[in-house]
Amino acid sequence: MTVLIIAASKSDVDVMKKAAEMLDKDGTKWKLHVCSAHRTPDMLDRIMGEIDDSCDAIIAGAGLAAALPGVVAAKTTIPVIGVPLAGAFDGLDALLSIIQMPPGIPVITTGVNGIEEAAATVVKIATNKMKRVNITSIKNKNKKAIEKATEALKELRIEYSCTEKIVETAINLCFIGINETTTPKNADAIVIYCPTAEKETAADALKLLQLTKKGAWVGLNRGENAAVAAAEILKKTKELTEYRWKMRIQVEEADKRC
Repeated sequence: MTVLIIAASKSDVDVMKKAAEMLDKDGTKWKLHVCSAHRTPDMLDRIMGEIDDSCDAIIAGAGLAAALPGVVAAKTTIPVIGVPLAGAFDGLDALLSIIQMPPGIPVITTGVNGIEEAAATVVKIATNKMKRVNITSIKNKNKKAIEKATEALKELRIEYSCTEKIVETAINLCFIGINETTTPKNADAIVIYCPTAEKETAADALKLLQLTKKGAWVGLNRGENAAVAAAEILKKTKELTEYRWKMRIQVEEADKRC
């Protein structure tokens, strides 16, 4: 089991090393790089090209525009855990840059400076033995988010169930209303939270900043990304490759029509 840790700049290294220290305690091997998606894109390509089958997850931390985790996620089907680092706007800019990924390319995102959460999440991913997904909902205000998740799970050929509570014997996708102040917890289970709202407003951004302080998250109403993140944890490489290829074809066909 190996975890790749990438800090977006030299100033982020001390923060990201805290994840390495936690991984050491769990006996998980890690490798740390400093690499910027903006300033050293060729270096990032080289790092991603060197990843082998021993890598179970990637932790990528960045602040401000925080492009690094998303660019990393676009280059692999290995689970990517993004850590927004505090800077301007109390880290809200970095949080939104990382968590609000387009459909089909998720970054499992912690709260601002959520290094401990990132380390705990990758340990669970690296030791995961679950084969199915469980969907649960807590005051969910957008049923379409769950529909997107179930459609993606079917396309990715993943078995799933729907229960009222988080269960330890599955990877849990928990849909929770943006106005909630607490999240259901289970220390032993893998849980990917998906915040939901009937309308996506600017005011929801500040609610997201508070809601994500604990746990691992995907973007607002991004049920399909919760499902794809689960597929990455389950190492559904073939299915994910097919899924991404369809998305690529859609973009290429749209470009041809321009």
